Amino acid sequence: NSDEMYVDPLSVLPDEDYEYRLAGVLVHHGVAQGGHYYSFIRDRTSNNEAQADKWFRFDDDEVSPFDPSQIELECFGGKVKKETKWPNGSVNT
Repeated sequence: NSDEMYVDPLSVLPDEDYEYRLAGVLVHHGVAQGGHYYSFIRDRTSNNEAQADKWFRFDDDEVSPFDPSQIELECFGGKVKKETKWPNGSVNT
């Protein structure tokens, strides 16, 4: 019936159905023609809640513990102060 209003079946799902827990981040450092990849991976093997937030950095053959509070800094995010110097000598911060 064209008089019935369409209800998107996904709209009735609770917000909790759209919450995910980050499992890892892949980072590329360089340019399109070349660079280096490394990743940060959360340990998902432990059933122990205390160890559920253990993260590791995988960089070639090196694996080291990683503090997830540093993810923004390590992945080139966050606020960056940039200074531009113009040929006329003026500086924009």
